[in-house]
Amino acid sequence: MRTIESIDVVWRDLKRRSGRPCLIGRALKVKYVALSRLDDNKLSPQEIADSYGLSLFQVHSALAYYYLHQAEVDSEIEEDRLFSEKLDTLGEEAAQDWYLSRPIPANGLPKGASPRTESINLIYRDREVKGGRPCLVDSDISVADIVFHQQRVAFDDEATAARYEIGLAEVHVAMAYYYLRQEEIDADIAARTGQLEYERLG
Repeated sequence: MRTIESIDVVWRDLKRRSGRPCLIGRALKVKYVALSRLDDNKLSPQEIADSYGLSLFQVHSALAYYYLHQAEVDSEIEEDRLFSEKLDTLGEEAAQDWYLSRPIPANGLPKGASPRTESINLIYRDREVKGGRPCLVDSDISVADIVFHQQRVAFDDEATAARYEIGLAEVHVAMAYYYLRQEEIDADIAARTGQLEYERLG
């Protein structure tokens, strides 16, 4: 029997942060984590965690959410850029008028929506697939496979995505799940490493 393992990632509330996606337990918007990973001074997940006082689970969850909702978050980032531009060219009062007159929320919750939590449902377990180990939905790629490869390539997200022909969202949700269930996944990786060594020695 196949069971989906949901990961609660963000909360949204029109009365707070204009309904923009924020990390559960924090008022930190997902966009700030994404920008830290995407800008010219690209930070590592550990550096992002240290900068914002987050766990690695939170960092990878936010990045997974970003890649699953990239158009919306990119739109929010662009809106911020336009606001900064108007501050520079029109002054604070005119920029505030523009900000308040725009559709609200531009790409957030519908008007009148209730506060809600949003989850990522990309991990499943099935006793008939990899012995019930956690795997990515619509594949037999285990979380341990992803983490093992990430460790081998110094956590190069693009290289891991290319190796398994998956998206960056899947890479980050696997890493988030790893930090949520680290002891279990480490044991799986250790068993796999031992098997590979056994096969090498023949």
